[in-house]
Order: sequence, then C-alpha cells, then structure tokens
Amino acid sequence: MSNLRRQTIVIAVLIALIGCVGYFARKFNENTPNTFKTDNSKETASFFVEGRMGRENQRSSLKQELEDILNSKEANKEAKQIAQTKLFKLQDISNKENTIETKAKERGFEDALCFVDEMGVELVVKTSEELTKDKIAQLTDDIVSTTGISPSNIIIKGQQ
Repeated sequence: MSNLRRQTIVIAVLIALIGCVGYFARKFNENTPNTFKTDNSKETASFFVEGRMGRENQRSSLKQELEDILNSKEANKEAKQIAQTKLFKLQDISNKENTIETKAKERGFEDALCFVDEMGVELVVKTSEELTKDKIAQLTDDIVSTTGISPSNIIIKGQQ
C-alpha cells in the first residue's frame, strides 16, 4: 500500500473517530436535563477547565499527526495538501469556539464551553439561574452569526 493511501486512510479514520465522538457526546447529552445543578462552585469551575483541557488535548494530538504528515519527507504533495487543509479547518473550528465562548461571556455569563463540529454546536454556559428563552435566542444568534450553522443543530445548556 502506498504511503499516500496509508496516510489518507489514517486521516479519514481520525476524522471519522472525531465525528463519532461528537455524535455520541451529543446523543448522550440529549438525554440529560437542560440545566445542571451543583452545590459546589469548584465542581462547576472544574467542569469548564476540564472540558477545555480535554478539547485542547484532543486537538493537539490531531494537530501533531497532521504536522507530522506535513513535515514527512515520505508524504507526497497531495497528502500534504490534504493535511494542510485539515489543519486550517481545525484552526478555524478552534477560533469559532473561542469566539462563541467570548460572546457568551460578554452577555454576562461567568464562563462558557463550546464544541463545534460538522454536526452542529454545543454550548454550555455557567449561570446562576435558569436560562430564559431570550438568553437562548441571543446565544443562538451569536452562534449562527459565527458559524453559519442552522439553529436546529445548536444545543445550549446552562450549568450552575
């Protein structure tokens, strides 16, 4: 099997795995209530910190694999172009997540954690009260303007 074919298969499998993880996370989260209630603010802070760390660890692993392909002397031009495209897409998703989190904080939420993928967007905001329809609509508008993703593919949850 040629190196290009092998690298293409590896990239495709990694992307499929990321998609599956996102899909199953979304399905799992659909079965949970819209708000999470915790008595300890450290647990809530930990949720957001651990969520960001997990997201960044996953991204850095994928980024490293793509950079290995780009720096490989054995990879042909097509494999390098595919890896470069995927690297740009990964950076774009990361920028969108950061933008959405920043906009949520600008709307008065103490913290926010966003996950963007091909399937949609999931946003969890730290709030001391129940999310109102108006707040959800504002956050949805921010997400749509940032990503262009349909509101039907957006999940917004509050965490206390």
